[in-house]
Amino acid sequence: WMIICFTTEVLEGFDVQRTNGYADTEKKYGHLTRSIIDYYRTNFSAGADTSRLCLTYDEFVKRCSDLEKVTVSDIFALQLMQVPQVTEEAALAVTSLYPTLLSLAKAYAMLDGDRRAQEEMLKNKSDMVNAGASKNIFKLIWAEG
Repeated sequence: WMIICFTTEVLEGFDVQRTNGYADTEKKYGHLTRSIIDYYRTNFSAGADTSRLCLTYDEFVKRCSDLEKVTVSDIFALQLMQVPQVTEEAALAVTSLYPTLLSLAKAYAMLDGDRRAQEEMLKNKSDMVNAGASKNIFKLIWAEG
């Protein structure tokens, strides 16, 4: 638990809020919610200063439409690249065959529990996926250590 908090704070740059249990967590969420409401009521209500920090909804929609679209397959490829021995090329090869985690899980399920066939499936379907990556991806999908 402490390693996760340390990694989140130091390596990923997030401010981890620690609490002493459920009641303390609930109290912290309540305080944060009230602070956010007060901030927006003070700074962005009808009577607030005309200099806005927040976008209007229409401005927000316009900016979002200008952004590059990220697909489920893009996110799946990024997740796959976190698996040991999975290169970017291997992840892209997998997502070209199975664009989503669900499609890959279904392909594994079609092999009716033949573990060896499941571990080797991706290696056999693409030259870009080596045996170790194929086995590690299978372990990821079935949440094995």
